[in-house]
Amino acid sequence: MKCRYGTALQTLNPALGALVRQGLELRRRQLDWNALLPLEAQERSWLLSWHGGCLQILVESAAWLSWFRRREKSICRNWNKRFPEEAVQRMEITLRPWQRQERRKTVPPVAGISGPAPEALRQLALQSDGRLRNSLLRLIATLDQAETGTNDSTKEKGTRSGDA
Repeated sequence: MKCRYGTALQTLNPALGALVRQGLELRRRQLDWNALLPLEAQERSWLLSWHGGCLQILVESAAWLSWFRRREKSICRNWNKRFPEEAVQRMEITLRPWQRQERRKTVPPVAGISGPAPEALRQLALQSDGRLRNSLLRLIATLDQAETGTNDSTKEKGTRSGDA
């Protein structure tokens, strides 16, 4: 398939025209590359180049890097059967660089509990009924405990106050 833009780009900017032709050729060859691989590998690898007797491959993770290294000879053999005019002897496999940067994202620190409980929360607890009131009172006690810095839990405090 010829690109109608290739000749127009070639006259305007030869370097840009060459880049477009290379991209179109790579796109067509990617389909041939995918035909050589199982489905899982197709989704996690990309063909970059096949010139100079070397297949240049970009892979998603280190696991796929080792997967391709273990199968390098058979992949090269299958490539050479399909494209004898562009035979390759080896593969150069590169790990996708932006994958490593995603893992470096840090999780924001969790905000600590601080007390005492705000007065608006105390008023809401007094106006509430049943389970909601009990839950709000436990939250208030927890916030008040965080202020004092004691290690006694609300449950322990409740047990002691019930014994008295």
